[in-house]
Amino acid sequence: MFRRQLFYVQVHQDHFTARAVGGDRAIHRQRSALGNRAGPTKDFSAVRAELKAIFSELKTGFSFVRPWALLHFDPVEYPITKEELAAFQAAAMRSGVSFCWLSTWEHPHEDKELLDMLK
Repeated sequence: MFRRQLFYVQVHQDHFTARAVGGDRAIHRQRSALGNRAGPTKDFSAVRAELKAIFSELKTGFSFVRPWALLHFDPVEYPITKEELAAFQAAAMRSGVSFCWLSTWEHPHEDKELLDMLK
């Protein structure tokens, strides 16, 4: 009831892969709007709606605390601007999480390091 969840979302050019840290279920959502890399992403309403659906599907049970999220962008596969990072963070926080970290590490994060974030 008072346990905070952490959602880990990998953002790729054409899809999202999301999971609750410590869980075994992953969600894969196609998102073709992100594949247009002719320029920066302008409309984040579709991204916000997709993240809201992902977060509500990942939530388990009832909790008094809202979950946190970490959005991970591979800088080689999905080069992203600082403005886009800020817009993604705002979209995530308006989608049902109380705080959202952003990562541009080249390697995926492990559950152990993500669980250490909650401590």
